[in-house]
Amino acid sequence: MMDITEDGSPPPSGIGALTMVVAPASDHIGGLDLQSLMDYVSREIGMPINLVRCENYGEAIAALASGAAALGWLGPQAYVEAAREGRVEPFAVGVPLGGGSPNYQSLFVVRDDSAITTLAEVRGRRIAVGDPHSTSGYNVPRRELADIGIRIDSGSDFIKIVQASNHDEALRMVIDGVVDVAPVSSVNYYENVRTGAIQRGQLRIIHKSPDIPGAPLVYAASLAPALKRRIKDIVLGAHEHMEIGGYGGALERYVDPAEARLKLLEAYIRPQWTWKTYLSIFSLLGVIWLVSFDLEVDPLALMTSAGNYFADVIGRMMPPDFTDLPNLLLAMLETVEIALLGTVLAISISIPVALSAARNTAPNYAIYLVARLVTVFFRAIPEFILAMILVIAIGFGAMPGVLALGFHTMGFLAKFYADAAEDVDSGPVDALNSMGAPRMQVVAFAIVPQIIAPFIGYNLYILDRNIRMATMLGIVGAGGIGYELQAAFRMFEYQRVSAIIILIFVTIFAIDMISSRIRAKFH
Repeated sequence: MMDITEDGSPPPSGIGALTMVVAPASDHIGGLDLQSLMDYVSREIGMPINLVRCENYGEAIAALASGAAALGWLGPQAYVEAAREGRVEPFAVGVPLGGGSPNYQSLFVVRDDSAITTLAEVRGRRIAVGDPHSTSGYNVPRRELADIGIRIDSGSDFIKIVQASNHDEALRMVIDGVVDVAPVSSVNYYENVRTGAIQRGQLRIIHKSPDIPGAPLVYAASLAPALKRRIKDIVLGAHEHMEIGGYGGALERYVDPAEARLKLLEAYIRPQWTWKTYLSIFSLLGVIWLVSFDLEVDPLALMTSAGNYFADVIGRMMPPDFTDLPNLLLAMLETVEIALLGTVLAISISIPVALSAARNTAPNYAIYLVARLVTVFFRAIPEFILAMILVIAIGFGAMPGVLALGFHTMGFLAKFYADAAEDVDSGPVDALNSMGAPRMQVVAFAIVPQIIAPFIGYNLYILDRNIRMATMLGIVGAGGIGYELQAAFRMFEYQRVSAIIILIFVTIFAIDMISSRIRAKFH
């Protein structure tokens, strides 16, 4: 690659050339016309630019990665792959004439006389897909189909899968009846319609993906910074001096990748801002104002005086008093033990309740309703109320806290387990049922294996929650660090209070880190 002077101009001899590779999104020049733009850039920088049209995306990526090419046009997915090692940088994205945005979509098209009307109906048909590096011809369609349970890389979901070399070929395959459906770039589709390559009434769109970011022009990261700035400025301003072309034929202009990303963000956010959104926001603000008025809450006064209140409280709590740390640690250990036993109790009770509260595992509808009622009942009663009742019934100590946490969180766990059981893949369940397997075997071998990961996650979440709640139950006499906290408040020992709060934070933080590691093992 030739050297460039610091101001971006070529050496006086003018010797040397840059190579630009173009990925095969279209099989005709008009569909991906970069020649005139590169000729203009070449004249402006004073060195030749050789345009090379590649046979596939992999060839273009390899040329840029190896340094054989200094410039390139790549699809979004191919650019991501080429940029992984930091060897290329995007510098411009084309905006189609009248489009206003560089974004495009992946379209699933069929012949107009096809019986296929929805994306779900492509299962069991013949499909043409693009290069695995293609964004709109392969990667986005794969995601769209996976969302409805169809695998584009599975021969069992299609009777025939054909790889097209580019979008134009895929369109012709559909028109000629070689395949029944093909995902193609909206840029190619509308460019073919505009030029008359596709006649009105030949094809029909059955599905359109969300917006995809426009495909960028890139240059090698190893180019001299001054030359990169010069090329970028020339391309971004080229529309002021000539009719420019690119992916999709004639373009309105090229924009900076940062502006292109903003356009993509707008494409996802703007559709959400309808009159319903504004009405909901104003309604919510109105409700908040009415509630504040009813409760005689003055947000302005709260904000102006809160700083003074907090400063006074924090001043009283500093420095933390850890002189009684051994006793505090024992109380914290008791809190963790209460939470652990409460969680074990909740898990033990919630499993049979959950199996009765899931539609696909409940013995009958009456038991299902009773089980659901039980889960709602115990979720509705706060731990504080349960703990207060139990303290009156069986006295002070850890046992009221264990029972209060166990029964209250059983309501949550049973609901979580039941919902997870209802959402499992019905295939294994139906297979065992068709073989006459007993209900318990169906549950054990078709349902339980599918909910192990969420089961672990729910249990760890409840344990984390119970430790936090166990610290508060001590306030009503259920033992643990909460009892020490209440005593410190009553005796106005604010420095001891701050020590207890720090100890609670450290304990919960440590358990959260352990829980995160355990959850990672099961995902």
